[in-house]
Amino acid sequence: MTLSTSSTLGGFLQGMQANAMALTGTLVFLLVVFLIIRSFIARFVDQGEADSMRRGINWAAGVIAIVAVVGFGINGANYATNAIPRTDLDKSSVYDQMNSNIQKR
Repeated sequence: MTLSTSSTLGGFLQGMQANAMALTGTLVFLLVVFLIIRSFIARFVDQGEADSMRRGINWAAGVIAIVAVVGFGINGANYATNAIPRTDLDKSSVYDQMNSNIQKR
């Protein structure tokens, strides 16, 4: 049985849905915290200090966003490599073994 590209891609996207939601939530949370911190800096910090603090906040937010996106990519690669059916010593696929177990009953 050969899987079509659309069913394979659909299964992959369905499997990655929870990770995509976590990535989206992380990035939205990061954006909200970033904007709140920048507004506090604008209101309560002197202009000279504010520039260096903004640079630091921009850098930290960028690093966190890059780590989140790279983590999503690593999870995607891990999911893609683990979704392939494994073969046992007798070279039969997992699905053939499952079907034979069902037919034995």
